[in-house]
Order: sequence, then C-alpha cells, then structure tokens
Amino acid sequence: MTGAELTWEVLSQLGTTVVFGVPGGAILPLVDALATRREIPIEFIVSRHESASVHAGNGYARVTGRPAVVLVTSGPGGTNVITGLVTAMTDSVPLVLIIGQVPTTLIGTDAFQEADLFSMTMPAVKHSWRITDPGEVADVLFQAYQTAGSGRPGPVVVEFPKNIQFMECPQRGLPTSLLEEEVWEEKPMVWSRIKAYLRSAKRPLLYVGGGVVSSNTQDYVMQFAEDYDCPVAHTLMGIGVCPSSHPRSLGMLGMHGTWYANNAMQHADLVIALGARFDDRVTGKLDEFAPNARIIHVDVDAAELSKLVRPHVAIHGDLRTMFPKLLKAVPKANHDEWWGTIREWKSSHPLKIPAAIEGTVASATVMQVINNHLNPDDVVVTEVGQHQMWAALFLHREKPRTFLSSGGAGTMGYGFPAAMGAQFAAGEHRVVLLAGDGSFQMNLQEMGTVAQYQIPLWIIVLNNGGHGMVRQWQDLFHGKRRLGVDLLNPDFVRLAESFGIRGFSVNSKEALDEALTTMESINAPVLLEVMIPKDEHVFPMVPAGQPLSTVLEG
Repeated sequence: MTGAELTWEVLSQLGTTVVFGVPGGAILPLVDALATRREIPIEFIVSRHESASVHAGNGYARVTGRPAVVLVTSGPGGTNVITGLVTAMTDSVPLVLIIGQVPTTLIGTDAFQEADLFSMTMPAVKHSWRITDPGEVADVLFQAYQTAGSGRPGPVVVEFPKNIQFMECPQRGLPTSLLEEEVWEEKPMVWSRIKAYLRSAKRPLLYVGGGVVSSNTQDYVMQFAEDYDCPVAHTLMGIGVCPSSHPRSLGMLGMHGTWYANNAMQHADLVIALGARFDDRVTGKLDEFAPNARIIHVDVDAAELSKLVRPHVAIHGDLRTMFPKLLKAVPKANHDEWWGTIREWKSSHPLKIPAAIEGTVASATVMQVINNHLNPDDVVVTEVGQHQMWAALFLHREKPRTFLSSGGAGTMGYGFPAAMGAQFAAGEHRVVLLAGDGSFQMNLQEMGTVAQYQIPLWIIVLNNGGHGMVRQWQDLFHGKRRLGVDLLNPDFVRLAESFGIRGFSVNSKEALDEALTTMESINAPVLLEVMIPKDEHVFPMVPAGQPLSTVLEG
C-alpha cells in the first residue's frame, strides 16, 4: 500500500468512521486514497474553514469520549487550526490532527504553502510527529491515537509530507497497546491522612471538573456523595456529573457560579477536588480561596497538583483506578447541620429570573423554556459569552457529555462547528446549539456545511445586538464606557433561508415555546433567533480578583 492508503486502513482499524477537514494540495494523495478505497467505512466531512474542522472534531470527541480525526493541508491549512488546538488542549479533548506538508525534498526551501507546522503547533498539543519514512506510517498513527486518548486527553499532530503519502509502505498488524495500565500507588501515610480528614470533617464539599467526565467516573462520584452525605459543586467542564435535578447538586461554582456553591466552598472544612484544576475562574482571589478547608486533590496530570492551590493531600492518579479504593475508605456519614445551612442559603439566595422587557425574552427565561423541550440524552453546545453562563446556570443537564462548551480558552466561534461534530456522534439524539449573535458570526460560514450535509441541528441565536459579555464588563468595571461592542447583524432568518434552512424569529416567551414545538417535527437543520434585552447582565457574578464570597446578585 501507499502511505495514503495505509493511513485509512489504520484509522479504520482504530474505529474511525468520520473525519473532519478541508482538502488541499499537500493532502490530495490522502483524499484520493479515500475516494478510491470505497470499502473503507470512513466519511469525510468538509467544513468551510479549517478552524471549524478542528472544533467539529472537538464536539465529536467530547460526545463519544474517543479521539476524533481531523485532516487539513499544509501552510495556511495548518495555521488555521492553531486556535482549535489550544481550545482542545485547555479542555483536555482528544484529537488526532493530520496535517499535510510539502515533500521532504522541499522542506526548508520556502516552497509553496510550506510552514513549519510541526514547530508551530507543538506548544498547543500533547505531542507532535513528522513522518519522514514510509515505514513509520502505521506506528506513528497508532501512537498518535493512543497518546491523544490516554492519561489527560488532548490533541496531537501528525505532519505528513506529500511524497511519503505516495510511497509504498510495509504492511503489518497494529500492536494491541503501547501503554501500560496505570496502577495507583497506595501510600499508607497518605491513606491514613485521607481517612482522618474524612472522619473529622463537618462541612465537606465535592468539587468536580472535566476530569470526571473524561474518565467516565461520574457514578463513583455520586456513590461517594451518597455514602458521605456530601454536596457536589461542579465546574463548567463538569456539568452533568451530578444531575441538575439531584438534591446534592449545588450547581456551578466560580465567577458566574451560584451563590450557595461559592459560599459552600468558602465555608467548607474539607474540599475533595476531583479532575479539576483550580482555574482562576473558579478560585477567585487565590489567597482567600476555601480559607477554612483542608484540600484533597486528585488529578491524572501531575503538573496540575500544587500549580495554583497547594493541597493538604495531592494524589497523582487516574480516577478510574483510584476511586474503587477510595470508596472502600469513605465513612458512612451524616452532615445534617451542614445541609441545613445549605438549604437556608438556597432559599435566601436563589437564581433570579429578570422581569420581561417588551419585545424581548429574558435570557434566563429562554433557558427555562428550552428545558421543557430537551430530553436527558440531548446534547447542548454553547458558544462563548453571556448566553454560555445563562445556559450553565439555568439549563438542566442530567448526564455527562450532554453539555459542551469552550471552557479554558473561551473560544468564540467554537460552538457552531462543535455542534456539527457532536451531531455525528449523537446519533438520533437532538443537538442544540446556543449562540450569541457575536460568537455565531465567528464561524457563520458553516451554515453551508450544515445545509450540504443536512445536519439536523437546532441553531438558537440569542440576539442582543453585540458582544454582551464585554458590554457587561464595560458597564460594571469601566464606567459604562462602551466601545467596540455593538454589531451590525444580518437578518439571520433570511440568511438561513438562503441556504435552504428554515428559520424563525421570536420576541416573546409564548412565541418561543410555539417555535420550539414546531421545530420538534422538523428533521432537518433549523435556525431560531430569539431577541433578548440589549442591556441584560448575567448574574450571579464574582468580580475578577475578588474572593468567592463577594457575589454580585444583580
């Protein structure tokens, strides 16, 4: 086989059924090999821009839990993916990005569409390879796939020169695994300290992040919470680990977290942090974070331990191997007094729904209405901005991998293509995109992709005529001096219709509910524009640099 043909054989053996990307000169041998090998069960989904291809792979990987494969060409094709790689790296999303390169004989000559993508992408990925010998093709692809999905997941890059794609490669079976199964080292002194902390705590709190989702250990978390009678607060990446309807859920904590989640952190005497990295959007003012608590931190990435917050017990280990042993040590506990305090907080500081303004729908109300049209297995994908926080606060998600958002990088333009990728993974379940008008326009060209492949997304655009989150910060912290936040928007409904996509626009709660009911019977992409108040702010909010106890409630 040629290197190009062997690539598809290997990817197929690894379970790949869909590849996202944009064709180009340096990857034409790969594209042609897929076109001629009809027996290979892999579909090539062509986006309108390479950044969208990477985000689509991100959405696919987060729903399936398996590495997604993305294919782009050399030069600008490769440079266009760097934002997507940063997005995937910060959120620990497994991607295998195959980037075409000019022939090895031309590398370093400033050939047409040559760029040193191996070096450019290296800071944004777990590992990079450049294939320089046809005998490396199968092994490199297998290593790349394994590396992307192991340990703390993340993106990897394989740079594939064009002449290697043409060369004949040796065929051999794939190894069963390149990775040794990790065994958690159980240190007696550390274990004794954990048990002592669990026994003595009166106000414990479970703080869970995306690592629980990546490791599929949500059932362990909920068993721990039940056995230990402990509340659960989650990060943006941890949404769905503890069902929104569960009585132990405190919701999201951090800058736009609930009042009671943030104050539970500040009053806790024991914090068990699982697969979370103490991000600045969660901790607020570091030297006043969880001032009364002993902290146990478990993470698969040793670099995250003591990086920002120094725990009393740091455990470097995979939650999948650590949790079964931890559950055996959890004492049956009763924390009635602590729960009494939390119930009082929930009663006195609930999430607030703003009053309606004529001609618009309050964003929190939008989320409440959407809740009535969602099933537990439906997948919600957000763009970045105010609507992202309203969704995190007010949407009900009962399962992990049903809420996707750009957390660490905060990448506007992520949501629309990520929703496309998520739909290829979600099967018959509905995928709903929630976008602000500003974020939506950062990858608006993907309307063509959705229309071409008839991807049956619900595209819901919350339109407040600009960059709402920036506007909010200018209003609250910059003397209401607004600059660069108002946008001249297209007619989103007519734009959708120009692609053959049905569109609706609503400005009342009743019309919103009616439109969603109509959309339930449409098995095709559909766009819904919802007019929301231009000056609406998202609360609760902890001002940047302030402790979590400083919660603005609006």
